[in-house]
Amino acid sequence: MNKKLKIILGLIIFCSSIQTGQAASLDDIYRDIVRDDNSGYLPIFVRNRNRPELLFEDSLPKEKAQEETKKAKPIVKLLDERKIQQDAIKAEAERWQNAIKAIQANNFTAKELKILDEYVAKDDPKAVEIKAWMLAKGYGVKTNLIESFMLYRKAEKLGVKDARKNAAQVYRAMSRDQRESLAK
Repeated sequence: MNKKLKIILGLIIFCSSIQTGQAASLDDIYRDIVRDDNSGYLPIFVRNRNRPELLFEDSLPKEKAQEETKKAKPIVKLLDERKIQQDAIKAEAERWQNAIKAIQANNFTAKELKILDEYVAKDDPKAVEIKAWMLAKGYGVKTNLIESFMLYRKAEKLGVKDARKNAAQVYRAMSRDQRESLAK
């Protein structure tokens, strides 16, 4: 009787499992959760479940592996070039700041003056104003009121705040001959 009971019980359990259908896989459960969260929309990373996953380069054919490495090199190269460019910009900004600090501390050399002149040629407002001030005061360079006046006028066009007032003061400090040379 025990044996018959076990067989009948096993058949009942087996039949009941067939009627309810197969149990959902974890993948199906995950997809249902994603659909519920996205208002029925299934994102592409979930839709492409039948795509083969290649974990190792050895599983790629030789030609494809070479193509993939060819494609990856330019990206790395561009990232390296961008980093080099950013480092160069940072170094140039630091070079400029160090030159300004040296000029303000009256501890500058021809190197800092050359950097200042480079920025004046690039129409940097701060550089133009500093150079005009240096020429007006004779600070580290020979006094040249005419060039100082011209640089203050240039600084005014570049939007330096008090450049017009400074140009007027330099003009007042000029001799008659210097003023006449401006008119020519």
